[in-house]
Amino acid sequence: MHASFIVSAVASVFAATASAAPLEAPYVLSVAHADFLTQIEKVAGTPGQIGGAARTAADRLGPHIEAEERAVAPFLGLIKEVAEGKAVAGSQPTLASLQAELPLLIDGQVEAIGALAELYAAGEEGGRPDVSRLAERIIWHEMSDAEFLYPTAVLIGSTVEADRR
Repeated sequence: MHASFIVSAVASVFAATASAAPLEAPYVLSVAHADFLTQIEKVAGTPGQIGGAARTAADRLGPHIEAEERAVAPFLGLIKEVAEGKAVAGSQPTLASLQAELPLLIDGQVEAIGALAELYAAGEEGGRPDVSRLAERIIWHEMSDAEFLYPTAVLIGSTVEADRR
């Protein structure tokens, strides 16, 4: 059973990579975002403090993810072409637009992480380690976005603009 899951996951990654279009969020990133939002929204249906904290987290995380996929994902969708040294044709968002958007993304991320920390605490206090663990996983994901994905998008944008000159 475990082996078939791994084979299925690997096959889907190759299929998704082959079908991913430039200027779209990488498949794995979009799926992770959708999964996190679905899980948070499910917890938001819980009565009491946990549900309230989950609703707040969903209200902060949803718009942040939308902004991230609008501003950062188009650059990440170009990573294969850039890594292979291929010229990137067509219209792409500009590096300047990304750099203008990054402070807003960081602000949204800080708000989302703050709400997720509240959800973590509510889960701990309410005896729901599954909720705390979910909040923790999303916090780590958001931190990796800031540490790796945002700089990667800037690097890709810089490379694309340098190639245009």
